[in-house]
Amino acid sequence: MTASKKRVLIVDDEAPARAQLLSVIEGMAELTVVAEEGDGRAAIVAISEHRPDIVFLDIDMPEVDGFEVARATEHLMYQLVFLTAHHQHALQAFETHAIDYLLKPARPSVIEKCLAKVLRQEVLTLQKSPAEDPSSGLVLTDSGTSHLVERDHVVYIEGLGRYRRIHLSKDGVSAHRLETLLSDTTLDEFTAQLGEQAFLRVHRSYLVNASQVTSLKQRGRGNELFLAGVGSPIPVARSRLGAIKSALGIGG
Repeated sequence: MTASKKRVLIVDDEAPARAQLLSVIEGMAELTVVAEEGDGRAAIVAISEHRPDIVFLDIDMPEVDGFEVARATEHLMYQLVFLTAHHQHALQAFETHAIDYLLKPARPSVIEKCLAKVLRQEVLTLQKSPAEDPSSGLVLTDSGTSHLVERDHVVYIEGLGRYRRIHLSKDGVSAHRLETLLSDTTLDEFTAQLGEQAFLRVHRSYLVNASQVTSLKQRGRGNELFLAGVGSPIPVARSRLGAIKSALGIGG
C-alpha cells in the first residue's frame, strides 16, 4: 500500500520565496502542498483548517510574525521549519522548538537537505504496555512500523512544544541510523514507561538517563548536568536540584 503524502503549508510574505520552496517540494513524491499563505493571520487560519504535517513559516512578516503564528498554533501537531533572512533570529527559532531553520535565500540543495531531515523525523507514538518491564525500553510506532528503542540507547528526552525529541547514544544512532527520534508522547508518559529512578525529570522540558550523567555543575545562579557524548549541558530546575543530587548520590 502506498504511504500517504506529507501535507505541507508554505507561509511567506514574499512570492519569490514561496515559489522557490514550491518548486523543490513539487519534485518530492513524499510531499504535497495544501496551501500557500502570505501573512500571519491567514497562516493561523490555514494551519487550523488544513492541519498540515509540515509548515514552512517565515519569521519576518508584517502585523503577525512567524513566532506569533507558532505560539497561536502550538496546540496543533505539525513539524515546523522557520524561514528568515536574518541570522539573529536563529536562537529564538530553536528556542521555539522548530525542527529546522532556513536562512533565506536558501539554495535548492539546502531546502532538499532540510526536507530529508524532516521526513526522517517521523512522529512516533509510544506503544503503552503498563505490565511490561521498563528495562525493556520503548516501543514507538508510526502508521506502519514499530521501533524498539533500548533504554540504554536513550541519553535524554527533550520537550519541543508539541513534540518530544529522543536523543540517542552512539549505539542508538548505529541501531536506528538517526541521532534523534521524534514523538508526540508526553514526558510524563516516558517517565512512567522508563522508570523515574533510571530517568530523572531534571526540568519541565528534560528527562535524562541517570546512567549517562557525568557531572553536575553550578553556573552562576543555576545548575547544569553534563551527559556522556553530549556537547551542550542540560539545565536543572532549582526545584529539582535536591532530588537530583539524592538520586545521583551527590552530597550537599
